[in-house]
Amino acid sequence: MRHYVKIKTVQDLIDRIEGQNVRILCGGTDLVVKMRAGAIDPQVLLDISDTEDLRGISEEKDAVTIGAATTVSEIIADPVVAEKLPLLQTVLRTLGSTQIRNRATLGGNLVNASPAADSAIPLLLYQALVNISGVRGDRVVEIEDFLIAPGKTALKSDEFVRSVSIPIPRAAFKPFFHKVGRRKAMIIAIASLGALVSVKDDKIDEIRLAAGSVAPRPIRLHELEDNLAGKAITADIIEQAKLAAVHAVSPIDDVRASADYRREVIGELVARVLRDAVQG
Repeated sequence: MRHYVKIKTVQDLIDRIEGQNVRILCGGTDLVVKMRAGAIDPQVLLDISDTEDLRGISEEKDAVTIGAATTVSEIIADPVVAEKLPLLQTVLRTLGSTQIRNRATLGGNLVNASPAADSAIPLLLYQALVNISGVRGDRVVEIEDFLIAPGKTALKSDEFVRSVSIPIPRAAFKPFFHKVGRRKAMIIAIASLGALVSVKDDKIDEIRLAAGSVAPRPIRLHELEDNLAGKAITADIIEQAKLAAVHAVSPIDDVRASADYRREVIGELVARVLRDAVQG
């Protein structure tokens, strides 16, 4: 790294973001690790951790907007998030350690674009919008279109995430989240599943399912959702959904788990979601 710049305003960031090998630093929980490992060596580091225009949580109309530089701990502690977006609060509590949550940011977790990114699960389920700014102006991208592949997002080289807007879901949704790892704390998910389920007259009124660590990016299981909508939850339906989930994902073998194990985990977690829905 040759230059470190403390960014005070969004316009300052826009003015400096163009150039060769420029990186944005916020919490640094992923970026600094890569720098120390020699995986990246930015010529310019733009620190936005104290950029007020990129921080904070606000509720406007039917959505909650969270600045990209807002820390995970701040999001967890926010009463609006606790009331309106409980699944986001639940998931972020599982992210890293207290020290990491005090530094890590929502924008950074998204831009890192890990297939195991915890924050992506509730954002996919809540159908969040990513607000992007840059040299050529502003644009809005749906979260499913923002995450493309490991380490790759829809951001152009002269753009940055300004905030994330999350539509407030209807109260009828019941949340679910579980991730499987090789230890009890500081878990990087071998596989994870989040869900929002609404049951009416003993049938699934609407279900949303999102999985992590089982594809090149966190994904929604749209086909399975559509197949379950309007159905009563029976033992046969649960078994069919479990098998469908196994075939809906495309995991890899790595040092943490085999692809077959990841498929098995996702199938079991989908079955657990449906059993929980039956039990209320």
